[in-house]
Amino acid sequence: VADFDAVTGTTLLIITSSPGGAYSNWFCSIFNADLALSVTMTAISTILSIAMLPVNVLLYANLTYSSDILATLDWKALG
Repeated sequence: VADFDAVTGTTLLIITSSPGGAYSNWFCSIFNADLALSVTMTAISTILSIAMLPVNVLLYANLTYSSDILATLDWKALG
């Protein structure tokens, strides 16, 4: 859909693969939803992201860009 260069595309990939949840917790608080469930699911997704973020970046960057970009990433900083 969008034709980004490798650096911009990989940066967007890392940002969109990162866990979120702050807005979800905020909306639950405003609309009197189950805040405890929202906080629990945010915590679980954050813990799972320790392993899943590098896996997602590896998978999608490998499918989208050449393996050259994968060799230049600082993998220890992602985890």
